[in-house]
Amino acid sequence: MNKHILLVMKWLNDKDSVTQEELEKNSRDACVAAAHYATCAAAVAAAYAAYDAVADARAVATYWVDKYFELTSEDINEYEKELEK
Repeated sequence: MNKHILLVMKWLNDKDSVTQEELEKNSRDACVAAAHYATCAAAVAAAYAAYDAVADARAVATYWVDKYFELTSEDINEYEKELEK
């Protein structure tokens, strides 16, 4: 399970559930981990979540979260279950 994607999904579900500091750290950490394209998708999603003031940040973050799941074939339902905890 990709912790960067999970945090972005949490933010997409409830913008106030994640602090700006958490979003910024997630963005930095995801960029460092971006060794292949799927992780790069996570990094881009994290970056847009951290900079919500950017026009269409939520739409772009959503696109890259979807791209992550497309590239990895991971089950988005498992992430959603984790978020429900």
